[in-house]
Amino acid sequence: MIKSKSKKILIASLLLFFSLLTPIHAAKIEKGDYILEKDAIVEDNLYVMGENITINGVVDGDVVAIGQKVLLSGTISGDLYLLGTTVTVDGYIYGNIFTLGSNVSITSTVEGNTYAGGIVTNINGNITNDLFILAGSSKLEGNVGDDVRAFVGQLVSTAQVGGDFLAMTDNYSIDPNDIQGQFDTSIFTNGKDIVEKFTFSKEDFIGFNLGLIIINFLGMYIVGTLLIVSAPVKTLQIEKKIISSWTEFLKSYITGMIILFAIPIPIVLLLITFVGIPLAVLLIGIMTFLSLFGIIWAESAIGQKVLQLTKGKDTWRFFSLLIGRGISTVVKLIPLIRGFY
Repeated sequence: MIKSKSKKILIASLLLFFSLLTPIHAAKIEKGDYILEKDAIVEDNLYVMGENITINGVVDGDVVAIGQKVLLSGTISGDLYLLGTTVTVDGYIYGNIFTLGSNVSITSTVEGNTYAGGIVTNINGNITNDLFILAGSSKLEGNVGDDVRAFVGQLVSTAQVGGDFLAMTDNYSIDPNDIQGQFDTSIFTNGKDIVEKFTFSKEDFIGFNLGLIIINFLGMYIVGTLLIVSAPVKTLQIEKKIISSWTEFLKSYITGMIILFAIPIPIVLLLITFVGIPLAVLLIGIMTFLSLFGIIWAESAIGQKVLQLTKGKDTWRFFSLLIGRGISTVVKLIPLIRGFY
């Protein structure tokens, strides 16, 4: 009975994740270094988390890949979601592309929209629909069938653009003759125009905040389910430490607070020295991941404690995480308490 209920919770979690991305298919999940050979075919959605990820084959579905170095040169029938330090896309994508990394390179053919975010982005492909860029520095070549919207520090473009080209940039090199539609930077940089065109009411801000709360709730729950699947033993160990004793809970909380307030000091010192900037960035990344995982494990433990008090059971902890996420979301809406939480 418990096993059947846990399976249903896991399936519901995955279905929720798929429904946010695209029409629902089956899923193939891989961990660690991964290579999909050129002659290989995956007839499901593909989810990969590892250090080095290479996809040269065909995926009949969506692809979600998170790693240090991500390389895709195959054919994807669905949407593509890539997150990594170095992200390279050189294949044929029938859906949309969403990429985020330090160095992002896209030289593929894309039938849908392309969303590229990174410190440095290089785009030289054939994009059928819209292109959105968020980067420190970006070089754009190739063809874009519809509109381009770029938020870039330095932008160089020789691309042929079939629609409008709207950019917010400090420094750019663009030939208006390459653009069939409107080319405009003042729409973003002229503060007066922004004030005249957009006015926000209190209701707008409430709606915006509500949307962020929902996105945060779903996003953290999805990450939490993947974390629990990846590290079930660690999840149970931390849960036991949190809910077994108030003393252990307070010790863990105080230790976490000390680390949270103490670590920024050496980070600032490293940033000041310039030479220590890479190490400072690494520490910031580690702290971010540890904070994220700590929140997820704590919420799972809180949910499990609630189930224990109500004589409920949840072997896989997905329902516990859902309860903990709900409690956490409500608590964060209380002004005086959310700071300590």
